[in-house]
Amino acid sequence: MSFVLKIRLFVFKFFWLFVLMAGSAQAMATTSSDLSYELTYKVTLEPSKQGASVIISVNKGELLKQLSFNNSRDIYSNIRANGKLIIKDKRVTWELPQGVAQLSYFVALTHERDPGKYDAIVTKDWAVFRGDDLIPPAHIDTGDVMGSYAIATMQVVLPEGWTSIETGWPRKKDNIFSIDNPDRRFDRPTGWMIAGKVGTRRAKVSGTSIAVSAPKGEHFKRMDSLTFFNFVWPEVHKAFIKTPQKLLVVGAGDPMWRGGLSAANSLFLHADRPLVSENGTSPLLHELTHMITRISGATTANTNDDWIAEGVAEFYSFELLYRAHGMTKSRRNAIIKSLDKWGAEVKHLRKSKSTGPVTARAVVLLDELDKEIRKRSKNKYNIDHVIRDLMKTRKVTLDDLQKSVEKLIGPKVDALNSPLLK
Repeated sequence: MSFVLKIRLFVFKFFWLFVLMAGSAQAMATTSSDLSYELTYKVTLEPSKQGASVIISVNKGELLKQLSFNNSRDIYSNIRANGKLIIKDKRVTWELPQGVAQLSYFVALTHERDPGKYDAIVTKDWAVFRGDDLIPPAHIDTGDVMGSYAIATMQVVLPEGWTSIETGWPRKKDNIFSIDNPDRRFDRPTGWMIAGKVGTRRAKVSGTSIAVSAPKGEHFKRMDSLTFFNFVWPEVHKAFIKTPQKLLVVGAGDPMWRGGLSAANSLFLHADRPLVSENGTSPLLHELTHMITRISGATTANTNDDWIAEGVAEFYSFELLYRAHGMTKSRRNAIIKSLDKWGAEVKHLRKSKSTGPVTARAVVLLDELDKEIRKRSKNKYNIDHVIRDLMKTRKVTLDDLQKSVEKLIGPKVDALNSPLLK
């Protein structure tokens, strides 16, 4: 075979290989595109009714097929849909038609947590609520359609005179947000939201866009909070590594509940709560730790480990401040001593709910655990490595904690052999 003929044969083979690869790539792209559907939430806030009208639209109902959710709290009303809608025993089941499918309802957002104190409210000038209520957690059934996925957005329509809406989700434009939650099969706009006549301060620290927002005139110290984040956030990132791209802090005064509450990408703090309490712990960093780690203690008939989640949150509420040079070592030691005194009467940590003294005693134990990890690993590891590991599990038990520590320093962990954990 001549040299020229060999070259021509090589070019011919290469050409057809290229065509086949291009065709395969196009087929894959087409298949991927065919399995995607547009999921749109249109939310119209209605202050006069203390809630919102919601329309859920799907452009390819045949890819989602069925969606169902629980309405045991009776906060969803006037439920309508095309396709087949079944409402039975507080369970709403929607069988989507092919093509464009729509489900609509009204949701009551105002919620009284304690008498006269609200953890969600819609007033004539502003609203603070969670997307978890706006769009209910739903079970979906795609039938024999494998691999379908949503491209989800949320559009919020504000009442006349309201100026803005803030969420923990990336803003596409105006009041339209991209909703992409890899942890869920059904993308929902969860987390805290605030809308109305509000003021917002923003900054970008260590790769995270931070927004602090509160109703105008509520005396929430937005700039104080943002300044606080500017020097603490780098330590937050070092400790947990996996930090959100966007964080929303929502603040408001009475009649909101006087405390702090965290969500997946956001947190709420009452305007009267200090950034740092007189005992040296930070309510803001406590809720932030809950939000980022998403660790909760498993609580069942045989397992009561709420102390882990609350202890971790309270430990980092001053530890991060200390690492950021916001306090001296002697101050940190004084905090541990004070918490030890507060929890002195606690005999067992494994209770269904971690009260103040239980949490205080849990912090002291975690501090002892941190020291033991550092000593036995010759400062190669610390408690941060344990928390990062538990972040993968989220709902954790004492056994999970034990195994995570033992992976770093081996068995027979003195701090976890405490009578408090028996």
